[in-house]
Amino acid sequence: MKKTKDNTQIDENKINPQIQQENQTKQETKQEQRENAGKILNSLEGNVDEVEKELEGEPEDSAAGFDPAAPLMKNRKAFFAAGLIIIILAVVGLVNVVKFTMNTVSDIANQTAIKNEFAEFIYPMVLIDTPAFDGIENIPSSVVVNAAIWRIYIYGNTEKYENDGDNMTISEIDVESSAAALFGASVKVEHQTVTAGIDVFEYSQSLKSYIVPLNLDKNTFWPKISQISSVGDTFTLTVDYMTPIMGIGNEESSSIKQMIYTVSRNASAKTVKSVQYVTVSSTE
Repeated sequence: MKKTKDNTQIDENKINPQIQQENQTKQETKQEQRENAGKILNSLEGNVDEVEKELEGEPEDSAAGFDPAAPLMKNRKAFFAAGLIIIILAVVGLVNVVKFTMNTVSDIANQTAIKNEFAEFIYPMVLIDTPAFDGIENIPSSVVVNAAIWRIYIYGNTEKYENDGDNMTISEIDVESSAAALFGASVKVEHQTVTAGIDVFEYSQSLKSYIVPLNLDKNTFWPKISQISSVGDTFTLTVDYMTPIMGIGNEESSSIKQMIYTVSRNASAKTVKSVQYVTVSSTE
């Protein structure tokens, strides 16, 4: 309210409708705020009551540990961690199994390959049933010549030698080279006529050569290496002397005896060092 110069009171609300409307709006807003505040207080009181009721009705041991009846989602982190650990362990186990299998297969393959390699190398000696010897210096000269010629016949190029249709002529130099390939460069070769089962390798002093039949009988023994071990470049072979398969009926090859071969091997060559009979200690 304002007063005029003559002290007459003037009601501004009546003179200015805009002011009147603003005042009315302010009053309504204050009333609405008071009502909202009341509703919020009532709501809070209701929520507190509900929480108190839930706490009163909750079992005492529910907070002490895991409740089997509770929803699984409450423990989703624990289940996720456990599942992740199980998956990791399964993957690690699978990788180890695969590695072990691959290593085992590789070992078997490598053993088979090296056994075949050594069996091929000693075949000429097994074929003639080489007697036992404990060093190259003690090997019989006839064995040296015999094994050397058989090595040429089995693995060499026999077509290069002159022949008369029944026999071929092998120079003593080739026999010496073949002997060195088996027994090492230090082996001594005493040239002489030797027998090979029913066949004869005749030495001709005048020709400095051996007269060897074109067709030789190889139906004696063949090697099967049952065990192999090594220390450095020296290999110990347990060799089965297998009987030939004649192809009659259901006949199968079988081992007649075993011998222990000691063979050295380097990057360039292999050398037989000794041949011994199997003893009880060597088979254990």
